[in-house]
Amino acid sequence: MKKILLASTALVATTGFAMADMSWSGSANMGLKYSDNGTTTIHNEIDLGMAASGETDNNIAWKVEMGVDSSVQDDVHTNVVDAGSVSITGDFGTIRVGAASTAGTVVGIAEVGFDGIGMDDAAELGRNVGGTTPNVQWNYSMDDIALHVSTETSSDNMAAAMSWTSGSLAIALSHASVGTTGGATATAGSVGTEVSGFAVTVMAASNSDNTKDSLGMSASMPVEGLGTVTFVTGSNNTDAKSTYGIGFSKSLGGGATLAGGFGSANGNSKADLGINLSF
Repeated sequence: MKKILLASTALVATTGFAMADMSWSGSANMGLKYSDNGTTTIHNEIDLGMAASGETDNNIAWKVEMGVDSSVQDDVHTNVVDAGSVSITGDFGTIRVGAASTAGTVVGIAEVGFDGIGMDDAAELGRNVGGTTPNVQWNYSMDDIALHVSTETSSDNMAAAMSWTSGSLAIALSHASVGTTGGATATAGSVGTEVSGFAVTVMAASNSDNTKDSLGMSASMPVEGLGTVTFVTGSNNTDAKSTYGIGFSKSLGGGATLAGGFGSANGNSKADLGINLSF
């Protein structure tokens, strides 16, 4: 009788719980990384993400996300539990609290390499201020227009962006500011298009610290035997030399992609080659 009573009590207690759809996703990679001001290293990462989602009686969708990351570069092991986030979505758009994305990085260009070798960094140097870890984010989409706003409530750092897509043309604008009187600001814009598999994006950024003013371009096209080949170039008022790089990404099927890149960042040669997995 006691067991029946306990089971009945537990059933009543759980009726108030949210009915959620649970899902797991992940990615991993492995390969070699090279820099001429360092050494060649073996690198791999494993990223696992968990999500729970549901919907209220008045059609407001909710989602909870968090993840666990593990990376190894030679004998250096790093394990991190990602800061999670909670979001709700309705006619008002999506509001996310927790680990959010900054609207200051909506403008950008492509990167090359299986793990990324930083060929986009020079062009993107001046696009954002105030860090990249906001804790509140709002996204709203209407037809071809998307709006993005993010803030870091502890410092009042803010960023806002708008993107517009029409056919093969995409335009994005962003503005970020540090939440203090007379704080740093950054404004950036990009224009991109794609025709018959050939895609190109150009961007420019103006920063209140004019040593960080930057610009760049990325272009990609399909090449037989190599998948997609991407070229990236960028410069800013800080680096003494321009950055340029080239890379490829080829699907191997089954969620596996072979990718690599080579380039020069402010005179420092970098390269990587490896396999990315998604599941």
